[in-house]
Formats: sequence, C-alpha cells, structure tokens
Amino acid sequence: MIEWVDKEKVFKDPVHDYIYVKDSLIWDLINTRAFQRLRRVKQLGTSFLTYHGAEHSRFTHSLGTYETMRKVLSHFERNFGWPGDDRVRMLALCAALLHDIGHGPFSHTVERVFQFHHETWTQRILIEDPEVSRILKRIDDEFPQDVADVIAKKDKFPLVVKLISSQLDVDRMDYLLRDALNTGVTYGAFELERLIRVMRPVGDDVVVKKSGMKTVEQYILARYFMYSQVYLHPVTVGSDVLLRHVVSRVKKLWDRGDDVFLVDELKPFLSRKADEISVAEYLELDESVMNYTLQRWTRAEDPILRDLSDRFVNRRLFGGVDTRELKEVERETIREMFRTHGLNPDYYLSFQTATTGGYHMYKQGIKLVDESGRLLDDISKYSGLVRSLQPESKFRIFCPKEVLRGEGSYKPIRGWLDAMRD
Repeated sequence: MIEWVDKEKVFKDPVHDYIYVKDSLIWDLINTRAFQRLRRVKQLGTSFLTYHGAEHSRFTHSLGTYETMRKVLSHFERNFGWPGDDRVRMLALCAALLHDIGHGPFSHTVERVFQFHHETWTQRILIEDPEVSRILKRIDDEFPQDVADVIAKKDKFPLVVKLISSQLDVDRMDYLLRDALNTGVTYGAFELERLIRVMRPVGDDVVVKKSGMKTVEQYILARYFMYSQVYLHPVTVGSDVLLRHVVSRVKKLWDRGDDVFLVDELKPFLSRKADEISVAEYLELDESVMNYTLQRWTRAEDPILRDLSDRFVNRRLFGGVDTRELKEVERETIREMFRTHGLNPDYYLSFQTATTGGYHMYKQGIKLVDESGRLLDDISKYSGLVRSLQPESKFRIFCPKEVLRGEGSYKPIRGWLDAMRD
C-alpha cells in the first residue's frame, strides 16, 4: 500500500526547519494543480493590510499541518503503537495535507458573499477532481471519501478527526506558530515539540499528561492572544468588511443587469448557486484573479463600486469604533443618518460582533491523564488560567474613517456614535 519516493523530499520551512516527505502518494498530491493553487491563496486573508509580513500562503500552512501530523503520528507509533495500520496513517497524513485545499481567495471573506463554504469545496475536490481523486484511490476506491469524511468531522475515524479538528489539533498547532512568525508578534509562540510529547492516544480521544499541563496552558494562551491581537485586529476586520462590501456591490450590479467588469473565472459565482459550479471552475478562482479584478474595479462606472475598490486597493480602509450592542431601532437610526449624508449604509456601514478565541470547556475539551494512565477531567478543572480564558464578545461599528473623525458634515454622526459607547 505504501509507496516510497526514490529519494526523501525535503522542504526548508521557517516553522519546522525541515518538512519531510517519504510517501510518493503525499508527494504526488503536493504536485497536483489543486494543491499548487494554494500558493495563490493567502493564509490570513486581508491581514497583510494590518501586518505587512502576513503574505504567507495556504500552501505553506498545509505543508506545515502535514508535518505536524507526521510528528504526532511518529510519537504515537514509537510510544503507543498507534495507529499501527498503514491505511489509517495515510488517512491522517492526507487529511492534514489537504484540509484547506478548498479555500477560496481572501480566506473566509469572499465565501460569505458567494455563500459557499471551503470545507464543502474541500470534500468535493477530494472526490470530484480527477487528479486528486486518482492519486487517493491508489490506496483503495473508498479512500477519497474517507478523507472527505474526516474533513467533514464524521464519526468513522474519531481519533483522526480529533487530530485534525479539535481544541488541540495539528491545524491550530501549525497556524498559530506560522501566523505569529509571519506577522512578527511573539505571543503566538509555544513549545510544539514538548506539546506533542505530552499528547496520548486513548481510545477515540487525544489526551494530555497532567505533568504537561503548563505546556498546554502556553498553547491555549497563545491561541487566545492570537485571536484578540491578530485575527480580530480592528484593521483586519475593517478590511474584511470593506472587501465584502466590494463583492456585495458587484453582485448587486450583476443581479440587476448593470454593466460591470468581470473576468470569466468570476462569472459562475455570480450567475449560479454553489452546487451548480463545477470543481474545475472553482479551482480557477484564486487571489491573482481577484487582485486583477479589484484593480479594474477602481475604474468602474458605478461610483460606489469605484470608491470601495479604490479604498481597498489603496488601503483607505474602514475604521471601527467600540460601542454597546445596538438595538434594532438604534441601528436604523444610524442607517438613516448615513443616508442623509449621502452614504449608502448597505456599503458604508457595518455592525460586527467579534468573539475572541477562548477555551470552550464543553466543546471537545482537552482531557488530562495521570502518570498511571488514569483518565482525569477536562483541563479547565485543574487550571485556573484556562478557566479564565473564556470567549469574550465585542461589538463594533465599521465605516469610513472620515466619518469616525467627524470631518465636515459627518460631525453629528460622530457625536451619535460617542453617545453609544459603553
């Protein structure tokens, strides 16, 4: 079942130092068109407008997730005899490598407007893309579906699912370190090798030695700070909102039959539902397509599309202001104020609730095990630090910065926003 490459392949990597590939199936998957496309999709979407170093791709993160899984499996095999089955081992490695293959341009921002989900596209690519599916079927005919089922978090391979998607998974382990490195922040760091060493496979679960609790606390704390300081940074959220409004305006113009520039690669997403778009059409869409199109939209005839696109391309982003959460009547009041001042609130105003990535005690929690192998309770029962890191929500209003500054005729809007602060 396992085919080795003639010579071990090595990727030099800033997080793992080296990424090793010995399986020819993994090497062939890396060289598919679908996987190489991930070089043209940024890992952090619009965060490059906040942190200029955040130019790393889904390709690099996917390789890193594979390498993290390889390290975890090596630790499990050496010390606990799991998985002990070449097929399950390859299932875990392939799921780690391919877990993001369905991501579209600019992370989650564009998919919200086009109403497709990257995990659904990942599953379709694994099964429907002839190149990827053919390689996976070298294991057996059911293997593409099994990898897709792991991505979908189905119960057939519960331990593999936990390693791919849980509060202690190889996906998060890589992206926290990689995103911290590329954004230049330091609070996303934790000891990866030590964290892997304290992990244990127990039945269908992954648990952690109680003596390694401090290492897990470091990992959970890193995730908490990365969400609050990087992933939910107000500048990033503001750029996401702006880009989403650009695409929403294009969709509005297209739906009502107005003339709007579109490259062929974008037309299926505006004219058909997601399940009517082929995998081949989906794989044509990447950030090179979007960046070219955004540049063209800065010269659009429609004044709203032209202005929004120019704001995004030239980094005149929306700003945010913290307020208490507004009632619907208050939201309508501010919408009407925007209309009065010549700003369409559908495109120049957004209400956002951001929730920090705390620890969910009752959502696939991290369980501990003592030195005798006795299964203990959730880590939150033993760690006051973890208990304190609960998810927190913050309400913000996003709009053009000149409005937030109260420039010219916008002064009454700024005064109203100040009155809505906590």
